[in-house]
Amino acid sequence: MYVLPQEGLKNENIEFILGTPLNQVLTLIQQNARILTNVELMYSRKDPLGRDICAYLGNDGIRLVFHPVTQLLRLIEVDNLSQIVLKYKEKIFSEPGAEVSMDKVDEFFGSTHPGAYDDKQKICVKSWRGLSFCFPTAESANVEVTPGFGPLRSLKFDSATQPRLTKMSIFKGTAVGKNEEVTMPLAAYCGQNRTILVSCARKNGKITDGNVTSRINGELELVKVMRTISFGDSVARVLSALGAPSKVFYKSEDKMSIHRGGCKETLSPQPHFFFNYFSMGLVSFFFSISFILSRLGLYSKLGYGYD
Repeated sequence: MYVLPQEGLKNENIEFILGTPLNQVLTLIQQNARILTNVELMYSRKDPLGRDICAYLGNDGIRLVFHPVTQLLRLIEVDNLSQIVLKYKEKIFSEPGAEVSMDKVDEFFGSTHPGAYDDKQKICVKSWRGLSFCFPTAESANVEVTPGFGPLRSLKFDSATQPRLTKMSIFKGTAVGKNEEVTMPLAAYCGQNRTILVSCARKNGKITDGNVTSRINGELELVKVMRTISFGDSVARVLSALGAPSKVFYKSEDKMSIHRGGCKETLSPQPHFFFNYFSMGLVSFFFSISFILSRLGLYSKLGYGYD
C-alpha cells in the first residue's frame, strides 16, 4: 500500500482516501471481498452520534475511523506491520519480516524535530503533517531518553535494540489529536449531488415548500444549485427538480399489485410509493392514486446501515 500523508492509503486495486463516505468504503470492501477479509464494523448503539464508527481490516491491520455525524473517513491507522507492505514514493519502507525502525522512518521522511515522548506509557511519537509513527520503548533495552523541551525528547539506542514501529496514523492536520475537518474528495461524488441545506417555506403557520441546496460534481468544479419542491407536486415535477432517485420503494410488499387490471375480481388497493435519494439523505412520499407529493423525509445514515 502506498502511504500518502494527509490523503490516505492506496494500491492498484484499493483506495482508502480521507473524506470518503462510510457507504462508499463499505461498498469498496464488499467489491474486494477476496482481498479484504476478516472485516469488523464497530459503532455505538447507545451513542451513535457521539462516538466514532470504526471498520477494522483484521488481515491487513488497517483501522478506518469515521466521524459519527458526517460519516466521512477522518483517520487511518495501521497497527499490524507484520501483515502489510508499505511504500512511500515507489520505495518499500516496511514489509513483513522487515518492519520499519525509527532510523528508517527518519531516512524516508526526514528528521525535522525530535519526537514527543510520553513518560507514563513509554511511547515516542514522531510526526509530520498528516502522518505519525508510534514507537514504544518499554520492551527495548538500552534505550536512553535525553532531556528536551516539553514533551519533545530524543532517544539514544544501539542498532540492535532500537524501538520498532507499532502504529502508523494518517490524518488531516498537524497531529492526531488536532485533526482538521475532512471534506469529500471530488472522486467520491461519483457524479451525484450531496445535500448542503434543506429549508422549508411556511404559509399561515403551515409548511408549504421545501428548498434543497445541493453540491454537484461538475466536470471542472463543484457547483451549488437550489431546487424547490412543494407538497402536491406531481411525480414529473419532483423528477425534474431533483433528478432520478437512487431507488424506488413501495409501501406494500406486493410491488406488482400496481400493475393489476381494473376488474372487480383483481382490483386491490394500489401501494403508496416513495423515491429515495441516498446521496442527499432525502425521501419523497407519493400517494398511489393521485401521484402527488404528500410527505418529505430527511435522514442521516447511522452506523447500523449504509443504504
